[in-house]
Amino acid sequence: MRLLFIVISDTTRQGWAEALAAACGISNPQIFVGTLGQAAQQLAQHSLSPSHLVLDIGKGREEALAEVDQLAQQCEPGTRVIAVGDTNDIQLYRGLLARGVLDYLPMPANPKDVAGALTAPSARLAAQAAPAQMPASYGEKRIITFMSAASGDGASTAALNTAYCLSRMYNGATVLVDMDYQFGMVAKHLDLQNQYGIRDLFDHPERGIDATLIKRMVVNYGKLHVITAPAELRYLPSVSADAIRELLNTLKMSYDNIILDLPHVWLPWVAAACQQSTTMVVVAQLWLKSVSHAARMMRVFRDLNIPAERIITVINRSGAKFKEAIDPKDFERVCGTTIRYTLANDIKTITSAEGSAKTVMELDSSALAEDITQLAHGLVGLAAKPAEGGQRGGLFSRLKKE
Repeated sequence: MRLLFIVISDTTRQGWAEALAAACGISNPQIFVGTLGQAAQQLAQHSLSPSHLVLDIGKGREEALAEVDQLAQQCEPGTRVIAVGDTNDIQLYRGLLARGVLDYLPMPANPKDVAGALTAPSARLAAQAAPAQMPASYGEKRIITFMSAASGDGASTAALNTAYCLSRMYNGATVLVDMDYQFGMVAKHLDLQNQYGIRDLFDHPERGIDATLIKRMVVNYGKLHVITAPAELRYLPSVSADAIRELLNTLKMSYDNIILDLPHVWLPWVAAACQQSTTMVVVAQLWLKSVSHAARMMRVFRDLNIPAERIITVINRSGAKFKEAIDPKDFERVCGTTIRYTLANDIKTITSAEGSAKTVMELDSSALAEDITQLAHGLVGLAAKPAEGGQRGGLFSRLKKE
């Protein structure tokens, strides 16, 4: 790190800036107290060109973007920039990303998390950095349901890693509910222990669901809350659609993002979960079995009056070669849907994650982690992040110091 330049909005954040510098391993950072415009003048006056830049926007909104443009004029291409501040505004967030700022993190941000985002590879910043504030315009509660078109298409893996990514991207609380009562693998995958979990609902559907019960059902994996499936194979009990609706309504009282991993079965309570969802993610593969089942699912979703815009089709193991491979255009034609996202065929990364009881997002940068980050951003309505190895097209990647 050639030169770390930290701009703070007032002296009360001096200690925070020093802690950030220490977390970056820098003993002599340049800490400037004032506005971004004044900081740009400071850089110009002293001919400074930082390699790493942290901008405290404070309570500034879109007017701060003009000052960010002034700072960009004083920076060499490739300057790594992280912004922090007290503002919860989607337009500001998008404007910063468009200018080449790597991420915008809410204050108070943990200095170690900011340092990690500042020094991490460009990929997976959303998974490694401190959570960014949930934009106000996207403050509604989300129920995002994942379901495989055919058994083994990978919806559970997509749900787990997307949920983890969302838990790290935002301050809004995220819960992952493993609803595959018989064969759910989230607890096994993450090495989680919980004697309750979803079985509290399935085994005793007559019991009322409240915040106390939810607290007992949940186990934490970092910032992600998880409601696990039973560890042993059990007969599937009868659960009413009303019980599922009550569960979801109760979860919405505590969580902003509710991720459901549904089993590959079709029962009234599964249909109820789909109907309650704000977004349905159908995970499929480009092979005959998957396209056939996906087409059947799309028909039943229409019968349930689930709007087409709420259905997101994701192709898993993209790039894999099957004996009966299906062309993407044929998949879309047969299923009457548009393929919105693809997930890379990366068995090595999946195996490594399972072997170390971690998510894909916690391992070294990979194409699969990039794809999951893109999916997570899309599900909450944010612009996709650039792929690793590509340069961001913002001012900080283009402008040279004059």
